[in-house]
Amino acid sequence: MIRLNTLLTLAASPALALLEVIQSWFARRASLRYFRVSAAYPGYLHRGQAAAFCRYHAQRHCRGRGVDVGAGRWPFPGAHPVEDGPEENAYHLKAGDGTLDYVFSSHCLEHLEHWRDALREWHRVLAPGGVLYLYLPHPACAMWDPKVLPHHRWQPEPDPLADHLAGLGFEIVESSLFPDAYLSFFIVAKRPAALAVPAPCGPDARASVR
Repeated sequence: MIRLNTLLTLAASPALALLEVIQSWFARRASLRYFRVSAAYPGYLHRGQAAAFCRYHAQRHCRGRGVDVGAGRWPFPGAHPVEDGPEENAYHLKAGDGTLDYVFSSHCLEHLEHWRDALREWHRVLAPGGVLYLYLPHPACAMWDPKVLPHHRWQPEPDPLADHLAGLGFEIVESSLFPDAYLSFFIVAKRPAALAVPAPCGPDARASVR
């Protein structure tokens, strides 16, 4: 009986795996064009762990207290994961004004209908000198096109997005123009540090230094 159950389980496994894949396609509302376009790209595009391709680079910039917006099952190391919940989400972070050292987000912004509002919220929680690290699908990859993946609300582009961030008051620290191995790009932006208070001058100031 044990052997029979084992054989039945093994026989059913491929069918269950196929059903799981089909269910995930429906959950992502993949278009018919998705199947044709996806055949041209490596399998790693379907695994969902995009952050693994930028993690080591991001760790150079994202240190201290921060959040990972859209973390999924693979949150950025040390970050507080933020998902689409009623109390906290991309448009509403629990952190206070200017309290975070970084906001990390990988392959999330393209899913947001009101992405400009989200960026303003992320700017709000960053402390002076705080870092925003964005990792996004590159427009050169047809796989990421909203016409192929309807759950992608828009297609981020490196230069226009960097310009928009600059308009919000961010300083662009580093960005990639061309797609990487995951056919994605990154932008590292910083909230400028507060202006330094001018040092006092005059006889009193010299006396205080001594």
